[in-house]
Amino acid sequence: MSFFRPNTGEERWRLALAVIGALTLARILVLILSPIELYPDEAQYWYWAQTPALGYFSKPPLIGWIIWLTTAIFGDGEWAVRLSSPLLHAGTALLLFGVGRLTFDSRVGFWSAITYALLPGTIYSSGLVSTDVPLLFCWALALYALLRAMKDEGWRWTLVCAAAIGVGMLAKYAMLYFVGGAILAAVFVPKLRPIVFGLRGLAILAIGFLIFSPNLFWNWQHHFPTVAHTEANANWGHARFSAMGALNWFGGQFGVFGPLTMIGYGMALWRFVRTKPREDGAVILAAISLPPLVTILCQSFISDANANWAATAYVAAVPLAVAWLLSVWKGRLLWVSLALGAVMMAGLSIIYVSPPFATKVGVGNAFKRQQGWSQLGDAVVAAAKEAPYDAIAVANRSVVAELTYYARARTVPLKVWDNDLHDDDHFQMTMRLPAGTGRVLLVLDPRDARPILQSFDSAVRLKTLVIGIGGHRERVSEFYDAHFYRGPQKTP
Repeated sequence: MSFFRPNTGEERWRLALAVIGALTLARILVLILSPIELYPDEAQYWYWAQTPALGYFSKPPLIGWIIWLTTAIFGDGEWAVRLSSPLLHAGTALLLFGVGRLTFDSRVGFWSAITYALLPGTIYSSGLVSTDVPLLFCWALALYALLRAMKDEGWRWTLVCAAAIGVGMLAKYAMLYFVGGAILAAVFVPKLRPIVFGLRGLAILAIGFLIFSPNLFWNWQHHFPTVAHTEANANWGHARFSAMGALNWFGGQFGVFGPLTMIGYGMALWRFVRTKPREDGAVILAAISLPPLVTILCQSFISDANANWAATAYVAAVPLAVAWLLSVWKGRLLWVSLALGAVMMAGLSIIYVSPPFATKVGVGNAFKRQQGWSQLGDAVVAAAKEAPYDAIAVANRSVVAELTYYARARTVPLKVWDNDLHDDDHFQMTMRLPAGTGRVLLVLDPRDARPILQSFDSAVRLKTLVIGIGGHRERVSEFYDAHFYRGPQKTP
């Protein structure tokens, strides 16, 4: 037996460990070498990590806790902020080995692990820190534990499933889709019913809720801002009922999951519909994968949806897609899919290490929000030393998020200017500029300056800073020395 042609489950597991380990080390090395700066959401998550809490305005607290841990160990460099992503993706890939082995065989399990590691969505999100990554790990762990619990009458794997669901809820509320998928699977799989509809199912819900309850308590204390933010993202108050919107979102899923794996998943579902009797494992995977896809497809028709909102569907979808791809054309389609993923990973790694390459190949615009922030932060810190300012004030959420990180050497408090007293984000909830503040260094987008300046007794422009960013774009910021903030003003 050759190391590269494993024949047994144990040999495939060792090879999967080696391949996933090598990919993960390569991703960490790219993070360390990359000059790509934090995306605004990443900077916001880092800010959350400075004050670990039971909840934050727009997301549950797990992402803040994770960043607190990695930066406490490795420091506040961008790579340390992002370190959890490649590590958690590696864990998800290895869990999918187990899922594939339990639902099909170790061959499908092996290729499921490698396929997940080379999905476009995995490749891209390995280079940044986001709430989706710990959510996907918890989803994979809950799925693996549910499958093990179905074969084991003891409570061990039931408790693991419950813990995974509870912790997953602390990552993102989309973990609730898993509960819906498990109920759907139990309707069609008799062996699963004692777990889902019996005492163990009640225990899973109770323990999951107990783990999640501190965040629910935090939301209650703060008038449920995270729930309100989730509702605002759904935006059903401005429903458009657009078939083209749904079609565009569905087309975007080929970019998230990969074109050939998406085809493999679709064909596996089609085979599932046509084949009777159906294997329990395939039924469970299909049932677990469909709720987020169907729900977000409907959301994209009603209003709008981001391409990553159904990412959890693809954890269970991977073994289904791999099983189908291995069954046609002697598995060559799977090899093509993996080759495309490897090329994408190599190209993105080059961009991360040398950002000008993105502009050369025509994708520089995609990275414009991850460039120029350290230059702005240095300029703000320097300007704040020129006079006895009482505060630095910014009106844009993305800019204030970036300055919490890239202007952290400041000694003047950073505040948010807002035209009303309604909390629209975490910074407005915790860092609003109070009326009566005496002398303020304003850092503004010129397009937003007029109503902001009118809320002060006087303001003098100090300078205009122009910073080149990706795609031959520029970020323009104006600095003002403003006196006495009167508070929110009525604006047209």
